[in-house]
Amino acid sequence: MPLRKIHLQSLRARLFFAISMMVATLPAADAALPNILFIAVDDLRPALGCYGDQHASTPHIDSLAKRGVKFDQAHCQVAVCNPSRASLMTGLRPDQLGIWTLPIHFREAKPDAVTLPQWFRRFGYTAVSHGKIFHNPTPDPQSWSEPIRSLPPTERGYAEGWREQIRTVQESLPAGDWRKNNLRGPITAAPVIEDHLLVDGARTDMVIEDIQRLGQGKAPFFLAMGFIRPHLPWIAPKKYWDLFDPQTLPVQTDGQVIPHTPPYAMSSSYELTHYVDQIDFPTPWDKRRVSEATARQLMHGYYASVSYIDAQIGRILKALEEQNLTENTIVILWSDHGWKLGEYNGWGKMTNYEIDTRVPLIISAPGIKNQGQPVVSPVELLDLFPTLCELAGIDIPDFVQGKSLLPMLNNPTADADAQAVSQYYRKLNSDEVMGYALRTATHRFVEWRDFTSGTVKARELYDHRDNHLESQNIITDADPALVAALTTQLLQTHPRRGLRMVPPVHSNPAPDRHPVAIRFANQTQSDLLIYPITPQGRRGKARICKTDATVSIGARIGGVYVVESRDGTVHEIHSPSFPEKTISITTVDSSR
Repeated sequence: MPLRKIHLQSLRARLFFAISMMVATLPAADAALPNILFIAVDDLRPALGCYGDQHASTPHIDSLAKRGVKFDQAHCQVAVCNPSRASLMTGLRPDQLGIWTLPIHFREAKPDAVTLPQWFRRFGYTAVSHGKIFHNPTPDPQSWSEPIRSLPPTERGYAEGWREQIRTVQESLPAGDWRKNNLRGPITAAPVIEDHLLVDGARTDMVIEDIQRLGQGKAPFFLAMGFIRPHLPWIAPKKYWDLFDPQTLPVQTDGQVIPHTPPYAMSSSYELTHYVDQIDFPTPWDKRRVSEATARQLMHGYYASVSYIDAQIGRILKALEEQNLTENTIVILWSDHGWKLGEYNGWGKMTNYEIDTRVPLIISAPGIKNQGQPVVSPVELLDLFPTLCELAGIDIPDFVQGKSLLPMLNNPTADADAQAVSQYYRKLNSDEVMGYALRTATHRFVEWRDFTSGTVKARELYDHRDNHLESQNIITDADPALVAALTTQLLQTHPRRGLRMVPPVHSNPAPDRHPVAIRFANQTQSDLLIYPITPQGRRGKARICKTDATVSIGARIGGVYVVESRDGTVHEIHSPSFPEKTISITTVDSSR
């Protein structure tokens, strides 16, 4: 990456943050601006009572749905954490943002992107975050008005001896197995423990404290809470396991991969093999099946984890009520993607199928006319950015690519012809492909394209008019006029073109040049995190530079470093130069 381009990006980034900080300190134009409670739940499929799941025990989410609007056909843009959240939070489709996979932070793809909380801060909001809102390794401190606070000490929830179990299993693994150095504890646990001693309960305590604190302030708040469960491992206090008889839970051990589909359409369930008691978990294509006992254990863990999170959401909603904030607070509940629980003989996410792209979405807001009524038209998580702006009465930025759902909040049939597009990147042997799934009211149409050229390699089509079980790919026998119409719809938002995985911010070190040092002097009031960026655009392990300290790093010409402060006032991109020099990092808002 040319040095001149890096400095230009750094200048633009600093200018944007300086302007946004100045605007954020302006008083709100309207003291009655509503608060925002923004609740994300990781890996949550619509396994909720309000979505018709008779086995679920989710009274608090169900109550929220009764006083809000439940979207029955809400879809994520990518069925895996990082790109799904990055798209929602920036208002940009994955192809526009350039984020499709887990490792790359969206700031390397688009350093000057304006996130949802950043936009609200421009209108006087105080934005505070807890838990997993962005992808865990990349919390994006510049999005928030306050540094993200650390958790108090919590428990893992495992019984004694779990570390020894991991070591024993690792010793038995063959040389070269990646889990020799990366194996996790058991996939489920039911400790007899208080809610607040596990991570999600502890964070709930912090959110309640912030509701009490921010609710007394003059500025409206944008308070985000990202729950980890029901992401693996499924650990919840035993009292939530006791809500269920595992023998009555539905289990699937006879699922089948959909026939006549490309090999890259289905995910491999590899996520479960990270856990010490599931290292041999079968792929969907294996003749070997998950036993019924294991399937019941996993189902039990998932449902117990969902009930644990439901209880925490209930605590948060009760705190809103106790502070007399319910009537002036918009509550959004969403998940980043769905999850397979044996469907297609798969477990996990990471496909373009309905089971993985469909998510719960509930919006409760003052004054909406469609309370308690479902919306059945397809919508996208991308739509949340403009929807929240319109609900709050602030400007919708011109860069967002979703559309406001406010008409549907007032009339459930306002957009009967709506559609949603999801996508998934896959690399299988020599095939590097991007699949696009168009969901209309009646069909799911999938087009798989070569990643670098955009050439169509395979297609799928599923009919949803009779039922939502995507078990038969009917593309071969489908009406050509229908396929042509669906293709035209898809091309309107996702034209066929080649894509590039490496983001604009990446290193290009010259191996034939001698090493140089790059020195960073921290003249801010916050710790600096200095990330080396790989040639693929990924962040390496951060070096921490304390206030008034200097850090020297061995580097090469062409290397790139991203510098962020914990308080969010700094985001800069630098490259070592010759002769060597020290880069002084100063904050753009020393009062923050």
